[in-house]
Amino acid sequence: MTRDIEAALNKIVNTTEQSGNMRKELKKAIYETVSTLRNLFVTLKVQLEGGKSENGRLESELRDTKIMLNERKKESEKVDTERRPETSSDRGEEHSTPGGRQVLPPHKHSPKRNYKLYSDIVAGREEKKFKLTLRSKGNHTPEEIIRVLKEKVNPAEIKVGITSLKTLRDERVLIEASNRNEINSLGDRIREECAETLAVNMQTLRKPRMIILNTPTEITPENILETLTQQNSDLATEGDNIVPKFGYTTKRGTRNIVIEVNSEIRKGLLHNRVKLGWTLCKVDDYLVAKRFFRCSRYNRIHKKCPLCTENHKLKECKAATSEHKCINCITYNKHHPHTQIDTAHSSLDKRCPSLIAVLDKYKKNIDY
Repeated sequence: MTRDIEAALNKIVNTTEQSGNMRKELKKAIYETVSTLRNLFVTLKVQLEGGKSENGRLESELRDTKIMLNERKKESEKVDTERRPETSSDRGEEHSTPGGRQVLPPHKHSPKRNYKLYSDIVAGREEKKFKLTLRSKGNHTPEEIIRVLKEKVNPAEIKVGITSLKTLRDERVLIEASNRNEINSLGDRIREECAETLAVNMQTLRKPRMIILNTPTEITPENILETLTQQNSDLATEGDNIVPKFGYTTKRGTRNIVIEVNSEIRKGLLHNRVKLGWTLCKVDDYLVAKRFFRCSRYNRIHKKCPLCTENHKLKECKAATSEHKCINCITYNKHHPHTQIDTAHSSLDKRCPSLIAVLDKYKKNIDY
């Protein structure tokens, strides 16, 4: 094809030279146009060859990534097998997390670079704990609170396992257990035995929030509860089991409504679609990480661009995608030098490991 284009251009030049009656200005214009076309074709040829090379590199990285993921999967299965032998009940059960979204690894992942997946970061995370705090009704120090507690309450008698007992900076004492019933029983016993000395405060978990996607335009937060009750008889809408919070319209023009429910209704909603008018609507967990509006850093002010972390506004950023950096992952790497994660993405990337870790932390304070 390149030879055909070159031959056609040469023919145009030869024809122009043989035309004796053609004006000099017109000949000059033809020669300049042919020269420009030659340069354009050369540039396109170079870009095409570069694209082929880039595709080859990406295919190679993809193959390496698949090999690495398969190796990690085999190692994980091997560890699980070594920890606990397989039983018939294990083979018959399917362990799944309702409503959980698949977490993709950070892009540009390569075994040659020291990237760490989200699953690696939170692999050693602790399970959800239930807490209560104790405060003295007098002038007792935290050490004296613990001494009084140990003298009057024996966890073994009420069959409660304590996972943590520590003092806080505000002179309170924090007690943690891995079971809701156990922490409730412990709180009741402390109130009975130490009512004159200690004040008990039980931690209250937030109710889950769910988002109903693509709701009809006639459905609003004001009438959605009535519609849910009339068209979805399997939902327990009595009392405050379902509380509409707010609705909003996306950039694509679709309507979503956020509701607050209890843990039992959440489980039912995640496995089904709700009927609203003539529409079946999907329901998912509604989790949002609070960001600083200028740089998208979580829970902290940082006046930098959310795409490239330079000192300019988002609308002024001219950085290419390959130059994006995440301020949240950079901050994580500074505080965790031994578990470095990929920072080659913007802080607005939904696959950001820091975002997923923040949302996972929020889940611990929700009553699932």
